[in-house]
Amino acid sequence: MKKNILFASLLALAAPTVLTSCSDDETEGLSRFTYYAILEMNGAANYATPLGQPFVDPGCVATMGGEDVSDQIVTTGTVDTNKLGFYNVNYTVTNPDGFSASATRKVAVVNKNGLASIYFGESEFGSRHYFGAPIVITDNGDGTYTINDLAGGFYSYGRYPGYDAYGYDFFLEATLKLNDDNTIEVVEQGEWYWGDPFEDIKAAYDPATGTITFDMDFGSATRFYVTLTK
Repeated sequence: MKKNILFASLLALAAPTVLTSCSDDETEGLSRFTYYAILEMNGAANYATPLGQPFVDPGCVATMGGEDVSDQIVTTGTVDTNKLGFYNVNYTVTNPDGFSASATRKVAVVNKNGLASIYFGESEFGSRHYFGAPIVITDNGDGTYTINDLAGGFYSYGRYPGYDAYGYDFFLEATLKLNDDNTIEVVEQGEWYWGDPFEDIKAAYDPATGTITFDMDFGSATRFYVTLTK
């Protein structure tokens, strides 16, 4: 019995090893390595262009595997410089294996010569600091202006973006008045989710740069800061 077992073991050791491999049909068209495209925008991601003047797109640079493939970028989106507003310009490039990379530039068509315009809002309260909120100031035609969010997008755009779709009103609409010395008076504040209005407001408009600044109290020792730029 032991001799039979030993003989069977020797046969097993002597048997040739069979190796299997994938057929050519299974591997055809597949790459061992793939390089992903990297996009880098020229200029700012939040970009302002004057009302009534042609928009010159700063463009985008794309690299793939260390090589410049900017000529493969597909650009979509239009900017109507005859109308104040925010517009998106999208850049996309796809590698040979079908993987794409994209980047988006937010373009604001602004009124360089007046308070009524489109702005990018920057807001800061405590340790939170947000940039690039779409803020709109419109002329009421009676010497006053309406701002769509006195908080500069802090809650509506920065901390809780998209919550307005569920009925949360994080936009604080307010009526403004521009004084002869370019200080701004907040005539009236609307209603919003947080209830309490801003107090002790110090606000001013710089016509040279088109910048508006708000320094406000929001019921705490920490001041609430908003800067609007175009």
